[in-house]
Amino acid sequence: MDVKTCIKKLGCVGVLNFATVDEDGAPQVRNISAIHYEGTDIYFLTARGKAFARQLYGDGRVQISGYTRYKETIRVSGTALEVPEDEQIKWRDILYREQPYLENVYPGESHRQA
Repeated sequence: MDVKTCIKKLGCVGVLNFATVDEDGAPQVRNISAIHYEGTDIYFLTARGKAFARQLYGDGRVQISGYTRYKETIRVSGTALEVPEDEQIKWRDILYREQPYLENVYPGESHRQA
């Protein structure tokens, strides 16, 4: 399956499993739902103070998997890159607009830290 098809199918899943590598080289998996798909790119949000963010900054490797309603497992591996600083607010605002529940996760001004 090509990348575009994988990304399109992942967009129908809702909550994805993200695996990273921690400081000791151990795998760490968590569920992420603050996701936006744009072409072959996946944009996601996490707070900078979380272990997830530290692992992304430290190693960057990530594997993403999801299970579709058609009983398909989709798995994508890659390296997470930080959005350039001058674009971060744009993408954060897109994620908040598409995922309004984020206001409950990062209420008020705290979302600026995400």
